[in-house]
Amino acid sequence: MNRHFLALFLASVLPISAAVPPGLGGFAKQYCFDCHGAKKQKGDFNFEPFVAKPDVLADPKTWQKVADALESREMPPEEKPQPTEAERKDVLRWIDDALSADPANAHNPGRVTIRRLNRTEYRNTIRDLLAVDFDPADFPQDETAHGFDTNADALTLPPILMERYIDAAERIVTLAFFGEKTGSPVRKLRGTQFTSKDENVRPIDKSVIGFYREAEAMAEGKFEGDGEYIIKAMAYGEQAGPEAPELAVSIDGERIAEFGVKASRKAEAYEKKLTLKGGDHRIGLAYLNNYNDTRNPDPKLRGDRNLFVASVEVIGPLHVTQDGPESYRRVFTKLPKPGEESAVARELLSAFAARAYRRPVAPAEVAKLSKLVDGVLAQKAPFIEAVGVGVQAVLCSPAFLFRWELDSPNTKAGDIRPLTDYEVASRLSYFLWSSMPDQPLLDLAARGELLTGGNLDKQTTRMLQDPRAKTFALNFAEQWLQLRAIGEIEIDRRKFPKFSDALRDAMVQESRMFFDAVLRENRPVFDLIEADFTFANQRLAEHYGLTDVKGDEFRRVALPADSPRGGVLGQASVLLATSQPTRTSPVIRGKWVLDQILGTPPPPPAANVPPLEDAKVDKDATMRVRLEQHRANPDCAGCHAKMDPVGFALENFDAIGAWRTREGPTPIDTASVLPGGVKLDGFPELKKYLKSEKFARAFAQNVATYALGRKLERYDRPAIDAIMARAKADGFRIQTLIAAIVGSDPFLRRKQ
Repeated sequence: MNRHFLALFLASVLPISAAVPPGLGGFAKQYCFDCHGAKKQKGDFNFEPFVAKPDVLADPKTWQKVADALESREMPPEEKPQPTEAERKDVLRWIDDALSADPANAHNPGRVTIRRLNRTEYRNTIRDLLAVDFDPADFPQDETAHGFDTNADALTLPPILMERYIDAAERIVTLAFFGEKTGSPVRKLRGTQFTSKDENVRPIDKSVIGFYREAEAMAEGKFEGDGEYIIKAMAYGEQAGPEAPELAVSIDGERIAEFGVKASRKAEAYEKKLTLKGGDHRIGLAYLNNYNDTRNPDPKLRGDRNLFVASVEVIGPLHVTQDGPESYRRVFTKLPKPGEESAVARELLSAFAARAYRRPVAPAEVAKLSKLVDGVLAQKAPFIEAVGVGVQAVLCSPAFLFRWELDSPNTKAGDIRPLTDYEVASRLSYFLWSSMPDQPLLDLAARGELLTGGNLDKQTTRMLQDPRAKTFALNFAEQWLQLRAIGEIEIDRRKFPKFSDALRDAMVQESRMFFDAVLRENRPVFDLIEADFTFANQRLAEHYGLTDVKGDEFRRVALPADSPRGGVLGQASVLLATSQPTRTSPVIRGKWVLDQILGTPPPPPAANVPPLEDAKVDKDATMRVRLEQHRANPDCAGCHAKMDPVGFALENFDAIGAWRTREGPTPIDTASVLPGGVKLDGFPELKKYLKSEKFARAFAQNVATYALGRKLERYDRPAIDAIMARAKADGFRIQTLIAAIVGSDPFLRRKQ
């Protein structure tokens, strides 16, 4: 059903509904009946049956869609007359109240789409799974929705990302099994790392070396440990004459292999397995059969034959021992005796897959991995290589790359079920650590005890005290405060000569450390608005006018009673993120506070209203005067009446967060009045106004959105009410609020 029609239907029934706020009696007649009344029914949609019985609970799904259409301004169409914001909000409030009274919404946990690991989660999961610090810098940037990159609907899987996953799996296995420390086996030598005194050997780009006559090139490599190695050359040739170019590979002057390089234009692999002693070795490449006959009448024999080498990879040692890096021991917990390779590989991969998938693995899943590994073993490949292929398959599996919460085939649409212990363990660990569950969580899940005996609260407390909880402080805080865009703001350095990249970095670091301290010390969430401490190094302290802070190291700083710096609103990172490159922006700052702090975002500006720079206002006047001129446009006045007073209260901070009392020669006036008559006499009054349950609720909604990976809906209101009640009983301490979210219906259950 078209959402616009549904929204118009709402208007049509308002006049006769006793629950409708007064003053809306002409709503339907003014906005709806011309197109969707008894005489005219666009889209075959007739309001008359609904007008007779305007009951929200009789059709809650429809009314939910109606509210969405109103909120998104799909109703009425842009070319039609629009209701006022007051009318729109009155209707939305009425629907919200009615839907909240629906018993079905009291325990509706909602439904989360299957979620791909985002880049941070992927990196942290690889770290905790294999003890490998792999940076997925070449992965596409994750999209965000509703403020966070944990939102399932935004975490799509473009084809290029699947290619990156395959490449990453191979690199991760190499790092895990052989390491990348100094003195480790040679991994990969670019062709251009081979050198020669012969002028007929020269690079053709950053990695490929070309041989244009018979010649040799050498490179040095240190091999760790005695054992079997594979030498793999990636080479191709310009083909001419009766033979393919011949490549010889030598170790310490002894020729170990000769290859006919039949590849043309695109490099292919040419391999040789051999046994070597550990230590320093010289690797040699030689071109053996140059050919140049440009006049031969036979086109098959005419041409210039040349050889090109893109890289030489040395893999090994290939023998399996109990030694090796921690990442290696995470997989090889057992060694095979002769003839046991297949069985041991199956055992190792079964255990590894269970940790990677964050749940027990099915026999069919293990059988697929075993079949793949057995195929590699059948080719006489080393045991370590065969297991590595299996590990790569696990790392490319949807069961690893996605956070699965699969309903049984018998589940019907609308059914509600509790999540399993394993599913809750994953939700909890990715919420607080952006990573996989650790062993204590998995052990409790295996025994079916995570959700009993108060263990969920105990584990939440334990995990918040773990250093990995700093990931939550980093990821959530940066996105909630919208700090990730700071690097894209090009501040006018001529207007703000004290600004620097180092100062920008210090601003962000302060906010990270401040939020982490509030979280770690379990402070009330109101400390995020006003606190008596912050973190600074000398550069940031000087920017703030604080003394006795020396050096580049950050430290906790006690703030004087009259300091404006305690809390996120006085931190330069937030003030910079809500400014223009050349000036402050009371509008942006006011909108940011309404949206991020109070959870009441203003509507988007009307399409026909020019931005301030393009509007006909006095560009030499103060920002306050210019905005007052801008508000003379009646299309702007309503929203600016809410945003501007908040932004004016922050005008003592310039565009880079430095304190000021004048804008040019004019003293700054920060006094203003909010709709409803609330007076804000500058920044201190603003902080008092914001330290309310309204902020605590908005903060809880942001954390819940981050944790659940979906937009909060109207049916989540009872759950948020319960979270608020539990948090309020403990003074709105942040860890209690987080524990309340973890213990809520939306976190522990799902609807099909």
